[in-house]
Amino acid sequence: MKEHKIITLGEVLMRLSPIRNKRFGQSNEYESFFGGAELNVAASLGNFGLNVSMATVLPSHEIGKEALNYLKRYDVNTTHVIRNNDRLGIYFTEAASMQRGGKVIYDRAFSGFSQLAIDSFDWNDIFQDATWFHWSGITPAVSKNAALLTKVAIEKAYEKGLRISMDYNYRSKLWQWGKSHEEVMPELMEKCHVMSGIHPDVDLLKEEVSDLDFALSGQDMMNKYPHCKVVVFSSRGVISANHHTWQGVLYDGKKVYRSKQYQLTHIVDRIGGGDAFMAGVIYGLHEYEGNLQSCIDFATAASALKHGIDGDFNAITKEEVVQMITSDNGSKVER
Repeated sequence: MKEHKIITLGEVLMRLSPIRNKRFGQSNEYESFFGGAELNVAASLGNFGLNVSMATVLPSHEIGKEALNYLKRYDVNTTHVIRNNDRLGIYFTEAASMQRGGKVIYDRAFSGFSQLAIDSFDWNDIFQDATWFHWSGITPAVSKNAALLTKVAIEKAYEKGLRISMDYNYRSKLWQWGKSHEEVMPELMEKCHVMSGIHPDVDLLKEEVSDLDFALSGQDMMNKYPHCKVVVFSSRGVISANHHTWQGVLYDGKKVYRSKQYQLTHIVDRIGGGDAFMAGVIYGLHEYEGNLQSCIDFATAASALKHGIDGDFNAITKEEVVQMITSDNGSKVER
């Protein structure tokens, strides 16, 4: 699989979370994790054995060095990581519990990534011999500079014939720099081949979504963006903060492929679940070479397992994902 070369672009963040389900006003102890949508995807792909590189910026101080080591630990190539004296973006998370929802507070204004100029990266060099480029809607939401940077990267990737995937990842708290996602995202999506879709608007706990519903939603995306060949949906039903149903769906313009539905009970950490899903889709499209049922089965199982992992990143091996798919519950002890 090393003949493939995948590139991601995005901001590396430090996540700070009160321990033991405490609220922000209760805790004076915080756990720290490195994360960010594109980092989470890249780390999963590297952990699964794919050749992946990330274009980003990190501070030159010790915490920046630790973030760099985090990337390397999961076999993410760091050749295209800029080091400078600007700040690292931060976000705080308060865990959900029972019927209480979670909360996210961003501290990303004037971070090093948000201030990058559009010519900060040499895309001809970065995309040399590359086959795939992945981005998410979080990056253009960060700042005008980041939106322009994303646009340049997509255009160069398309020019060089790379397959381009994107996850919409709408975050209302981030779109504050002067334009809305409706104004920015459509142009960026025009040259993309694999996209996360807009789930049909139903209550999954009360009614079933038919294959036709998914097909219509997927076909609408393909009609708007003719380069799109695959649309994927993560289908979540929320019973409580700690108990969700979870299913993946893929549409290729001809057929709807569904994974099994998982009951995610006693959830440890749902943050990064969508990134684990997108990483699983990208891995599946590389590994299974046209077997789209196996692709969506892998992506859904990988993201289901993420819900039992602390932190942003899905610290799961591909062998554990396959075991999850092929066994009844995937929870046996490895001896």
